[in-house]
Formats: sequence, structure tokens, C-alpha cells
Amino acid sequence: MLSWNVLPFILNLILVVGIIAVQNIRIAISIFIGVTVFSIIQYQLHNWLHPYQEKANQLDSELGGLLSDTITNNLTIKLFASLPREQKAFSSLNHDTVQARKLQYYKSMRIWGFSAFFGLVLEITIMYAAIRLWGMGIFEIGVIVLIQTYVLKIIEELRGIGMTFRSFFRNISEIGEMVEILDTPHEVIDNSDKKLKVKEGEIRFEKVDFSYGENQIFNALDLTIKPGERVALVGESGSGKTTITKLLFRFYDLQGGEILIDNQNIANVTQNSLRENISMIPQEPVLFHRSIRDNIAYGKPNATEQEIIAASKMARCHEFIGALKDGYDTLVGERGIKLSGGERQRVAIARAILENRQIIVMDEATSALDSESEFLIQEAINELMQNKTVLIIAHRLSTIMKMDKIIVMHQGKIIEKGSHQELLLNKDGTYRKLRDIQSGGFIGKC
Repeated sequence: MLSWNVLPFILNLILVVGIIAVQNIRIAISIFIGVTVFSIIQYQLHNWLHPYQEKANQLDSELGGLLSDTITNNLTIKLFASLPREQKAFSSLNHDTVQARKLQYYKSMRIWGFSAFFGLVLEITIMYAAIRLWGMGIFEIGVIVLIQTYVLKIIEELRGIGMTFRSFFRNISEIGEMVEILDTPHEVIDNSDKKLKVKEGEIRFEKVDFSYGENQIFNALDLTIKPGERVALVGESGSGKTTITKLLFRFYDLQGGEILIDNQNIANVTQNSLRENISMIPQEPVLFHRSIRDNIAYGKPNATEQEIIAASKMARCHEFIGALKDGYDTLVGERGIKLSGGERQRVAIARAILENRQIIVMDEATSALDSESEFLIQEAINELMQNKTVLIIAHRLSTIMKMDKIIVMHQGKIIEKGSHQELLLNKDGTYRKLRDIQSGGFIGKC
């Protein structure tokens, strides 16, 4: 934008100076020098204003973030009766933002005042010189009118240049944060354009080393999930269960070892092809602010209406969708807020059923369901898992008792593995203790 606005000004300046130079070279040179000096000063002044614009924009972004955070956590604020505290924080930040905007405005007015003053001085100086030359008989009155006309045109162009510089630096300030985000290098990049091809769905973690910063999670982790095997991961928070799923999707690169799917190193295939072969049912599914139909068919955009309904019936969500006024055309709201937690979970399961991928990952897939819904959905999940490689993360052991293999993790290590019945035989085992806790409940007997 800067170049497109400055280029016409430069061309006009050259044309005007050339025309005036025919009449008097000294006035032409004076105009050219004056305009050049003014433009440089204008640029430097707006560059000087730039940090104040950045500060005001930063505070404005923080204010918007605080307001959004307050609205999102409206219920929490009510529950903790913390509205006065939030109002005080907003008022304080709003005051700082207003003061920063005022400071930016006052300094902008100084630059504007300087520009107006310089334009006036330039016009008076040039006209004074032209009149003197007319008095000496060097200029005719028509030449003075010509110079006056062109000087006014140049001054008008200079005002436009000042506005261009102001807009240029304001835009730089406003897009600074976005540019910083866009310039941030990707942590994970494709090492080749090779596509992952999944036929059986075998997964192997071989000598995997991984750390979050200085916090080491896995050290030489070995884990094998056979084709069609249903495996559950259990363990306390921070044991590494969710990290395994993130590494499987290659959201992070390993520090050592490798992860193989059907003997293909996932680091050597494209991320898209990897994720196109795995269905994920997250712990807290987030839906798009679109229709239920669009959300279910998100993984298979060309799905037919019959396929969408069939997947919904398997996920036990067809009934509640049918009870809605607009049925499958119902908009779910931002992040799916118009649906309950259990309904969102079942929509996510229907989406995974429709995708029909060989590998399925569930992170607390039934955690948002009540007992009745969980019982109904369990049949659908069992049907979904037929002939699929399944990895489930769960704290509720009722959801994983029928798994082929249960892996108990502690601090990034596999400490127990086996079927539900096999693990219960170890009376001192961690899995047995978890089962006893959940069977007995958390409220002591009276």
C-alpha cells in the first residue's frame, strides 16, 4: 500500500519540479529539497510514534481477551461472586488502554500540527521568492500564478503522504502480533511427501524418548498394539497416557526412538496422511458452529444422508436429534454449546463411526455420559471396534473391562499389562487398587 501511494506522489513531484525548473531552476531545486526533507521528517516522526501505537494496540488486545475470558467464564464468576473483582480488573485495564490511546492521539496531533506548519512555511517561502523575482522583472505575473498552483498541489500531496505514513505504521502495529504468529516456525514438519497406507493397523512404539522441555515423560518406551487389538491405557494423571495419543498423531516429534504403523515410521510420512487414517474421539469434543449434519460428516464430507443417519443411530444420538425442531439442520452453537456434554460426545462418536478408519483413539470417550447413556453407547462402541485397532484412555474402568489388553502406566513407564481378569489376580497391583477404589466409591461408609 505504501508504494502505491508514494509512487504517484514522486511522479507528480518530478513533473512539477520539471515544469518550474523551466522558469527558474533555483526555485525548483528549493521546492525539491524542501519536499524531500519534509518527507524524511514525516517518516521519522511516524516511526517515533510507532511504539506508542504498538503499546495502545497491545493493551486493546489484552482488553478484548479479558472481556472474552470474562464472558466465557460467566457461570464461574457468578458461582464465586467475583463480579466486583472482575469489574475492577476490567476498569483498570480499560483505563490504561484509554490513557495509551490518548497519548497516541496527542502525539499524532503534534505531527499533524508540524505538517501544517511546514506546509505553510513552504508556501510562504516559495511565494515570497517568486514575488521578489517578479519585482526584479525576472518573472511575469502568470508564472507566479503557475508556481502558486503547483505549490498548493504539492502541499496537498504532502498531506496525503503524511496520512499514508500514519496508516502504514498503524497497520504495522495492528498486524504485528499476527505476523509474529505466522512467522513462528512449525515444531513438526513433514520430512517427505510419502503417504501413510494402513491395511492392518499395527502400532509399535520402539525405544521412544520424549520430553516436554526439561520434563522427561518417556525413556525407551516400548509398546505394541497388534492389528485389531483393543488396548486400554490407565493410570494416574501425568502418567503419560494422553501423551501417547499426541505422539501417535505426531503433534510432537520424538527425541529418540520411532513410532511405526504397519511398519511405516510416522516421521517419514505426511502429517495429513497420518491423521487421515486415525479416528479420534476426544475427552471434550468441540463442535463447529454449524449444523449437526455438518459436524457428523466433517470427516467424510461426501457422506450420504443415509450414512449420516446410520452412524447417528449407532452412536445413539439419532433419537435426540430427531426431537430437535430443525433435526439434523440444527446449529449447535459456538463450540457446540447448545448441546449437552453427553450429546456432544455422542455426535463425536457418530463422526468417528462415519469415518470408518482402521485405527480408533478414544480419550475418555464416555466420560461425559450418564450411566444410562453410557450403557447405550457402549454397544455402539463395541460394534464400532469390530476388526479395528483401538486405543482407549480411561479412568472409569467400567468402560474398558472387555478390552483385549489393559496397560497400567506410572510416570511414563508401563508397570502392568494384561486382561482385566489377569490384572485382578495381582492383589498388590495398581490396577487392582484402582478397581477397589472405584468399586467402593469415594464416600466412606457411615
